[in-house]
Amino acid sequence: MIEQLKFIFLESIKSIKRFPIYSIISSLTIMVCLIIITFIIYLSDITNNLSKNFKKNESVLKVFIKNDINIEESLKICQDIKDVYKFDIMTFEDRNNLFSKIDINLKTWHQDDLEFIPCLCSFNIDVESVEEIDDLSISIFDKYKNEIEKIVYPRKYLVRFEEILSLAYSVIFLIGLIVFIVSIYNISNIIKLSIESRKNVIDILKLHGASKIFIKSPYVLEGIIHGLIGFVLSSLFIFISFNLFSSFAYEHFLAQSLVTSISLKVYILINLIFGVILGFIGSNLATSNYLE
Repeated sequence: MIEQLKFIFLESIKSIKRFPIYSIISSLTIMVCLIIITFIIYLSDITNNLSKNFKKNESVLKVFIKNDINIEESLKICQDIKDVYKFDIMTFEDRNNLFSKIDINLKTWHQDDLEFIPCLCSFNIDVESVEEIDDLSISIFDKYKNEIEKIVYPRKYLVRFEEILSLAYSVIFLIGLIVFIVSIYNISNIIKLSIESRKNVIDILKLHGASKIFIKSPYVLEGIIHGLIGFVLSSLFIFISFNLFSSFAYEHFLAQSLVTSISLKVYILINLIFGVILGFIGSNLATSNYLE
């Protein structure tokens, strides 16, 4: 049994030495594929972070109180909305505050005309989707329709942001799928070269009654070794990138979203699993075509 395992291992190493350039190309292709797979997982994670943080910080409901309601009553209405819907943050701006923000060239009103300016209360909301904001806005307006003039929020802005994130994820996923297929194809071709150069050995093994699994094993192991080399290279790249990004200070919420919530160990484990899978599928495909 030990001699058989030794033979399988030595034969797989001989095949790699026989075609070093092709083996390097195969391992580098797997490395690129693993990096892209890692990036897809990373992108998926930060997409959730970006979407969540963006909605939390940019999803602001601006509720305009009718201008025939005085400041004290407007503040009471805003406070009631905050309490009923359990909003964490509420910003209230009365007529004077809003008037002070108007461009100086547009301030054609006299002070007596301030009564035409409504009071405004803004609420930062934490939601998962734009549809939730729609439902929340409708609910507030229906409940306070006698006191509210209108409710505005950046719906198109939020929808567009989600579309961009979704498009980016789709493109990266497509690239990853293409590289995954190319990696399997490269490994398969390299294993075929090894099989072609060792046909005499294979014929001898067949004559001695060796099983198909035993004959295939060195080539399958060769593909797995390619996968492991690609795994080591990709893990080194990920380790450097991980430490590089973690050294920066992130203050803005969008920048903070770029920090992955997945640990480095998980990324390394995923690379190991996919590296072995790529090597196994590619080598098994080649040997199945030639040895079955």
